[in-house]
Amino acid sequence: MPLVSALAASHAPNILLEPGSEWEDFMNLHYSMAPQGSATRPTLERQKKLRKDAEAAFAVLRADLEQAKPDVLVVVANDQFVNFFWNNVPTFFVTLADEVNGQFTRHKFHYRNHKELGRAIVRKGMAKGIDFSFGEYIELQHTQVVPLYFLLPEAKIPILPIYVNTWVDPAPTPGRCYKVGELIREVADDSKERVAILATGGLSHFPGSPRIGEIDTQFDHKLLEVMREGKGSSLMDYSVEDLLQAGDTEFLNWMVVVGSVGDAKAAYTAYMPDLVATGWGFVSWEL
Repeated sequence: MPLVSALAASHAPNILLEPGSEWEDFMNLHYSMAPQGSATRPTLERQKKLRKDAEAAFAVLRADLEQAKPDVLVVVANDQFVNFFWNNVPTFFVTLADEVNGQFTRHKFHYRNHKELGRAIVRKGMAKGIDFSFGEYIELQHTQVVPLYFLLPEAKIPILPIYVNTWVDPAPTPGRCYKVGELIREVADDSKERVAILATGGLSHFPGSPRIGEIDTQFDHKLLEVMREGKGSSLMDYSVEDLLQAGDTEFLNWMVVVGSVGDAKAAYTAYMPDLVATGWGFVSWEL
């Protein structure tokens, strides 16, 4: 059955933090690393406006997802040293557990995991020359649960977490991520179930870098424009270094979804820099 829904959304922690004290704690930590950015520190009113705008964007994506009536949601995200460390950094990892759990601040998450779909993706990869790592024991983290809080607050359908290495050099090229997306689309086409896919991350931000606090809004807008124009395959022309210089290495997660939709046009995009660290981006494709 053809892929029924394709989405992408930022997973910045402060999207899910409450304006006020939680944002202040987040910003105090951030500005201790990037004091030069404190001049643009968002006021409480601005924090509330950003939260409202993000909720509105997620509402559009959630409506599109629910209208598609998927049986499973593939969630493509990156690990941030929660499950994988220097002793084992998989390029692409597929979760084969029965269930997955996680917690972010006071929010707890529990979902069934669609390991059958995961195994089908791993097997298809073997046949296509893409060697996925796979395993059972992973913990959900903010890279997944921040968007899931808004898009799938009730665990009515299973998910399938797939990880992309976007943090540790060497990272896969945008072209390789695109091919993984094409493979997932093929598996979805062969499935009797209705498969939706979500990429998380970005947009521009520089965690752990001397450039922390910068947001390359121009590059972000260019990415969104290309997706609106239905020229997603052209994004394979970027190198990992291009994305790194723009603070957009997490766009590698998005490239998996771009590969799954090909040159379909993005029907909805939204963008808002948080004035702290990250350009928040949101996309839903027309399938």
